[in-house]
Amino acid sequence: MAVDGNSGAPSVDDASSYMLQYGRFEAVHKSQLEALGLPAHLWPVLYRKLVTDTFDIGSYVVFGDHDSSSVAKGLTEHSLCLSVEQLDAGSNVFLVDHAWTTTVDQIIENLDRVPGLLERMEKLTGAYDSLAGSTGVANADSLNPEIEDNIPTVTSMTGVSEEKARELLVRVNGCLIDAIMAAEDEGKEATPAQNTLQEQILQQLGGGEGLDNSRPLQWRTRGYDCAQCALDGGDQLDGMEVSIPLGPGASARDIECTIAPKHLTVSVRGNRVLDGDLHAEVKPDESTWSVENGMLTITLTKRVADSWPELVIGEKHVNPFELRKHLARVGGELWRYFQGYDCMVQGADQSVMKQTNWYIQDEVGLSVAHSSDPNVCCLPFLYLGAQGQVSPFSIIWPIKPISCGDTLTRDFCPSWLKDARQRQGYLQAIFPAPTQPLLDAYLEFAKDLEQTATGATRANLAATPAPVGHAKRVFVSGATLDAKEAISAAGFEAVAVVEEADIVLDDDDTTSAHADKITNRHPLNNVFGSIDKTVLALQSVAGTQDWLSAGFHLPTQVSEFIGAALMDGSSWWMLASSQGPPNMQPPRVVTSSWAAAVRHMDVGYTSALKCMPSAVAPDQVHVAERLALLTPSNRLYIWHKDMWIYSHRIQLRDNKPEPYQTLAPAVEVAEALFMEQLRAKFGGKVVDSFAAKMDYIIADTVRLLLGIDSSDGKDFGLFSFRFVLGKGADDGIAPLLQGVSPVSVRERLANNTHLVPAILSALSGSPDVAIWKQAGVQQD
Repeated sequence: MAVDGNSGAPSVDDASSYMLQYGRFEAVHKSQLEALGLPAHLWPVLYRKLVTDTFDIGSYVVFGDHDSSSVAKGLTEHSLCLSVEQLDAGSNVFLVDHAWTTTVDQIIENLDRVPGLLERMEKLTGAYDSLAGSTGVANADSLNPEIEDNIPTVTSMTGVSEEKARELLVRVNGCLIDAIMAAEDEGKEATPAQNTLQEQILQQLGGGEGLDNSRPLQWRTRGYDCAQCALDGGDQLDGMEVSIPLGPGASARDIECTIAPKHLTVSVRGNRVLDGDLHAEVKPDESTWSVENGMLTITLTKRVADSWPELVIGEKHVNPFELRKHLARVGGELWRYFQGYDCMVQGADQSVMKQTNWYIQDEVGLSVAHSSDPNVCCLPFLYLGAQGQVSPFSIIWPIKPISCGDTLTRDFCPSWLKDARQRQGYLQAIFPAPTQPLLDAYLEFAKDLEQTATGATRANLAATPAPVGHAKRVFVSGATLDAKEAISAAGFEAVAVVEEADIVLDDDDTTSAHADKITNRHPLNNVFGSIDKTVLALQSVAGTQDWLSAGFHLPTQVSEFIGAALMDGSSWWMLASSQGPPNMQPPRVVTSSWAAAVRHMDVGYTSALKCMPSAVAPDQVHVAERLALLTPSNRLYIWHKDMWIYSHRIQLRDNKPEPYQTLAPAVEVAEALFMEQLRAKFGGKVVDSFAAKMDYIIADTVRLLLGIDSSDGKDFGLFSFRFVLGKGADDGIAPLLQGVSPVSVRERLANNTHLVPAILSALSGSPDVAIWKQAGVQQD
C-alpha cells in the first residue's frame, strides 16, 4: 500500500479562510519552493504541516544501524529505513527540525556559551575533551583506515614515531593537518615571555592566583564562571560572583534559583544546570541574582570572608587555554555536519544585507545517508509565519519509489557539481577519505602552472604617446556639475548625451551601439569582470608568479584547492562570492579550515585566495589599491599621486586569528600614516622599493594579458589593482596581487573632479607627470 501526504489531513471548518491563508503562503513562498524543486502538488501538504507543527516522518521510518560496507555513506552511525510498505516519488513531504543555527562568527562563542551545546556537539562529532573525563583515544581494533594511511605522512613531516603519530591522529579524529600541528605544539617549549603572558591571562580568566598567593581568584568550569570578590569596596574576599550563560532569548522568567546557606540550585527552562553543596556557608538573605544580555549573574555573600578553592564541592575546573583549543577543534569537526542558507537581514543602520546562516539538523536529518543515486531530496526551507517570524526547517520528499526496509539517501553534493574529481574533493569535507588523490591533483595543477609560467608571452607596451586626435567632447555617465566644470576647465567639453560625444565613460556596455566612439570598454574589461575571472585569467596566462596570490576557482578546482591546503597546513584563505550585484554579495570570509572553505560552496562562495596578515599588524589585513590607465595604443600609466590603503580588522584568539570569521569591512587608512608605520618597522629603503614592486607587477600583469587579448586600438581602460601587503621572506613587504577590476564610472568617476580630466589629458598625449607615471617602458 502506497502512503501519501493526504493521510490524516486536518479538517478545515472555514474553507474560504483556509484558501485565503494558503494563497498568502503560496504568494510569499512560491519563488523559494520553485527554486527548491518541490512539486507543486506538495505545497498544500507542506503548508498544512507547517501550520499544525506536524513532524510525522517518524511514522514512516525507523532508525537502523548504518552498514559501513554499503555504497551509501552516513554522517552518523544510524540510518533511516522506511517502515511502511512503500513511499512513491512525490507522494509526501516531511519537516525536519534544526538542532542549532549560527553564523560563522558565532560558532566558537556559541559552543562556549550556550548551555549543553558543546556536550551535544561532542557527542555528535566524537571530539571529546580528555581533560573533562571523556575518552579521546580509540581502541586499536577500531582504527580508521585513513588514520593508518596518514601515519607515514605525520612521521615524515614531524619526526615522531609511528606509535606517537597514531596516537595524535586518533586524538584529532584522523585529521592530518591537526595531527601535524599537535605534534609541532608538543615539541615546542614555551619561552619565558610566553609563560609570563600565559600566567597573566590565566589569572584573568581563571587560572591565576588569589590574594593569598595559593588559591585562584577566578576560574572556569564547563557550565559557569566563578570570581571571588570584595563586596562594597572592601579588602576581604567576602563575595562570590557566579556567571552562567543562558543562551539567546532567555529571561528572568526562565530561571529558578534557590540559594540555601550551604547549597545552590539553578534551573533554566526546567533544565538543572547547577546543583551542589557549597564549599562554605553563605548568607541567602544578602545574596542576589539577575539576568542581563543572556547571562545569569549570582552574587553570593560569604558568611565568613575567606578564599574558596571551589564554588561547589567536587566541581572540575577547566584550563581556559585548553578549552579554547578544544572549542576550535570541535568547531572544525562540525563543518562535516553544517549546511547553510542565505537570508536578508537588516543592520543597525537600517541597511539590508545578505547573511549566511549555518545549521545542523536534528538526529533524524543527520541520519539520511549520502548516495550519488539518491531516493529523497533534502533542502533548507525558510517559513515566513503569519506574524512575520522566520522559522528555518529542512524538508524531505521522495524522488524515487522507496520500498519497506530501504535506506533513505540524498546527494550531499550540490546539484551543479558534476565533475567526478571535483565531487570527490567536495565530499572529502564531509566523508574523510585517503588524501593522496587530492595531493596528486594539486601537484598536477602546480606542474601545469609552472609550465604556463615558463611559456608565458608578454606583449610590448608603447613607449611613446599616440594621442586620440581631436576628441574633445566627453560624456560621463551620471557626472555631477562639479565634475563637468572640471572637464571644461581641462579644455574639454562635457556633453549631456552620448550621441554628441567623442569619448564615452559609462559602466554599461555601449561599445557595439557606439562603434565610432572612444570608450572606457577596453577588451581587458571582460577579463577582470569578477574575482573568479581574474583568478582564472591570471592563472591561465601567468601560471605561478611570486607576485600573484595563490587562488582557486572552487567549482572547478576544489580538489586542487584541498591538496594545496593540505600541503601548507598553516595557510589562510579568503573566500569570496561573485553571486548577485556587488552591494548584495555576502561578506568575505577568512578561514584556516579547508573544510569550511569547501562547505561555503553551498552558499555561493566561488573563489579562495591565499590571505596574509598585515606586515604592520597581525590583527589586520592591509590592502593597497593602485589605479592604472591603459590607452588604446597600449601605453600604460600608473596613478602615483595617491595610493589608497585599506585595513580589515581580524579577530584574534590567543594571539592567533580565529579559525573562521567574516572579514570586517574595509576602513581607509591615511597613506602617510601607513608609510610612517612601515618606515618605523622596516626602514626607508624597504618602503621605497615597495611602490616600485607594485608598479612592476601592474606592468607585468598587463603585458601578460595583452599577450592573449590585444587592444582593439580604439578603447581605453582604467583598472583598479589591489594588493595584500604581507611580510616578505626577506623581512620586507611582499605585495601580492589579489584582484583587478575596471574602475566604476558611477561610483568613482562621476563625482570626481580630478580623475576624468587627468584621464583625458593622458589620452590626448599630454599626461600630467605629477599624477601619472609611465610603466613598462623597458621590455624584456
